[in-house]
Amino acid sequence: MGNVVSAKEMPEMEITVRYFTIIRNITGTREEKIDAEEGSTVEEVLKTLGARYGKEFERYITSGRDHKGMKLLFFVDGHNIEGSDGFKTILRSGNTLAIMPPVAGG
Repeated sequence: MGNVVSAKEMPEMEITVRYFTIIRNITGTREEKIDAEEGSTVEEVLKTLGARYGKEFERYITSGRDHKGMKLLFFVDGHNIEGSDGFKTILRSGNTLAIMPPVAGG
């Protein structure tokens, strides 16, 4: 008989997620700390949050990625993820992910 090796659990990390405007209304909070697997991407965290907050959250995030030229803004520790690896940006323990509506100027 062969040896059975159990899968080693991935270490967890804690990140802070900040919500603004409509997304804050959907989640019912301004900010929360969540646990995620070490090395999770922004995309993976958004999927986890979608499972937690449901279809309204998922629709808002999905449509806000590129809706008629107006995109939601995603920042990790104050840096727009578009300047790095986008939704594949890897998060680290202690990071803050902020989800913000587009900002219009005039």
